[in-house]
Amino acid sequence: MDDLSWEKCNHAGSFTISTRPELLEHDFINTAFASEEMYWAKPVPHSQLVTLLSNSITLGLYERQPVKSAPGPEEEQPLPPRSSRSSEDRLKQIGMARFITDHVTTAYLTDVYVAPAHRKSGLGRWLVACCHEVIEAHPALRRVLLAATPQVGKPFYAQELGMWDVAEEKETLAIMSRKKFKALGE
Repeated sequence: MDDLSWEKCNHAGSFTISTRPELLEHDFINTAFASEEMYWAKPVPHSQLVTLLSNSITLGLYERQPVKSAPGPEEEQPLPPRSSRSSEDRLKQIGMARFITDHVTTAYLTDVYVAPAHRKSGLGRWLVACCHEVIEAHPALRRVLLAATPQVGKPFYAQELGMWDVAEEKETLAIMSRKKFKALGE
């Protein structure tokens, strides 16, 4: 799959979502993993984070921040805001969503997160809409899975991605889980 990217401007600023792995900020991701909002995750050592990301399609959500240079003698007036991304924009990661996938038939959506300071401005819904486009870019997918809270996540992902609870398929399908495995020798 080629790298995908999307851009959006709203009352909260200018934003980019990209699947380019080199844009991901490892410190941001581990900080997100440490947050209470990502109760299912915890920070991992850098080498494990590199492995985790290399086995995923990760959508990074970035705030675009123009790089300001010191005004010269002929440059007293501020420049007008940019309406589209420029090579002079700095990208600050403020969110993410990650697919664990074989890139052909199966994908598991996890680690959907928007930093608290950037919530309530439609960015989470936009991030999930971009996830939908990633799903559509994989026509051979047999199933996309995710785990969500029953009260908030379940109706949200049903509406935004057309997901349903596998319990509705109880006659033909069971999804099974085990929370933790012991390391060899324990």
